[in-house]
Amino acid sequence: MKVFGYSIYLLDPLFYAREGLSAAYTPPYLHATAINFAMNAALVFDPEGQSYVVGEYNGGRNTPRYKNSLSSDKFYFTPARLTSPLKYIPEWTKGENDGFTAQTKMGEVLRAEILNYLPPETEFKGFLISKEDIVFPGLIRLGTFRGKARLNLEELEIVKALEKEQTASHPVDPLLSKVLRGIMINMFPYPIIENATVKHGIEVKSIKEHFTKIVALPDEWKSPRLEAVKGSMRNFII
Repeated sequence: MKVFGYSIYLLDPLFYAREGLSAAYTPPYLHATAINFAMNAALVFDPEGQSYVVGEYNGGRNTPRYKNSLSSDKFYFTPARLTSPLKYIPEWTKGENDGFTAQTKMGEVLRAEILNYLPPETEFKGFLISKEDIVFPGLIRLGTFRGKARLNLEELEIVKALEKEQTASHPVDPLLSKVLRGIMINMFPYPIIENATVKHGIEVKSIKEHFTKIVALPDEWKSPRLEAVKGSMRNFII
């Protein structure tokens, strides 16, 4: 098992508020479902289960078919927190997908709405836990309109498994990791927890950025044996 700090840097505007209604705002977090299923699509893992690329035979495009944000037993990206200043780009948007249609007496027609996008150069940070040596793509597509984003990774040194309750250094998916207390962040497809106190996780450190952080593990994953995974930290961009 390896742990990475990751950053996602937007190259295109990002919109992913599900309701698709006029004046909808994109939340200043990336939900773990968005990141993990986007990565699954980029890696072409489980193509039949991907709402990004499939049709009606398995439930329809953009129809959730998951119980939590764990899209693979090989890796897991935690929810990500905005690290750059929060800014929005309001734009008129017209399209036929994701609820941008309206029923009239004349039938179904396209509609246009003002949506609030996060602009390019916006950055989010979170953590990646990988059970296998996977070459993750440097570019992925996120959001309702599949905007491009750049992925940067920094491998971290695993210090130890948690020995007591601690506050995770990232937002937590409460359907995947047991949260004892925290602050609920309401967003689609379900809330995540900020300042989450967890018991199942690991402590990691970065030599480059001189920090020690707490990363929550999915409850169904066992904490790693320190002697089996501890190694030198290296920084790289794929």
